[in-house]
Amino acid sequence: MTRVETWLANPYAIFAQEILKLQKLPELGAPPDAALRGSIVHEIMNRFAQAFPETLPQDPERALLRIANEVLTQYAGHPRVAAFWLPRFERFARWFGQTESARRDGTMRVAAEVTGTLPIGAPAGLFTLTARADRIDVCENGLIITDYKTGAPPNNKDVARGRAPQLLLEAAIAQGEIGFTGIAHQPVNGLRYIRASGGEPPGEERLVKMDDIATHAEDAVESLSLLIASFDNEASPYKAVRRAGFTYDYDDYAHLARVGEWAAMGEDEGAGS
Repeated sequence: MTRVETWLANPYAIFAQEILKLQKLPELGAPPDAALRGSIVHEIMNRFAQAFPETLPQDPERALLRIANEVLTQYAGHPRVAAFWLPRFERFARWFGQTESARRDGTMRVAAEVTGTLPIGAPAGLFTLTARADRIDVCENGLIITDYKTGAPPNNKDVARGRAPQLLLEAAIAQGEIGFTGIAHQPVNGLRYIRASGGEPPGEERLVKMDDIATHAEDAVESLSLLIASFDNEASPYKAVRRAGFTYDYDDYAHLARVGEWAAMGEDEGAGS
């Protein structure tokens, strides 16, 4: 699921990683980075939901901090974790503890890290989309699918236009015949981002504004089907592109694709013509 946006934005990265099997080696002595911080936050929130799927503890903030300290123990010796990560998460935990009760109103159960699949017919054979949803709230009248973010979440337009397709594709999985493991088939009534920044504000909850989630989810699957069909054609190149509306801050393969050199060459040729 998380690779679909990369496939849309930068097919060459998929080519380099999945076909050439090139993996970036960790830098020697590199400090913990944003990707690790995101993984740690997801692990903490996953453990909290698994510990309290139906009923919140008396003090959600304290319970969340206890889990955070358990997860962060192995990183506590690093000065960045001790000085920045833990204090920031403490601020988020305070916000989360104060707001989680309202989020749980009308919720029968919260499921975390739930796996799901959606088979999609394609020219070269069956394509299986897989996902691991951060959080699914099973409510009395439907489902709310949540994605945790440590950075800025996509805006409503990017979600609706398919530039950030993750939540819509997860909604499509939930509405499919196979669905998510352990989640009964129900309509998806909400798509939500929870940002665990720990800054100002320390936390943020945003429901995606969308009139008809089911229709938008179908459109997202149709767009993905067209993408799959395009690359099922052996003549389709895995281009190194830079498309408006996407971020390329974490492109590990830009130096191999030589995007900067080709772009500069194009500008020089244009200037001389």
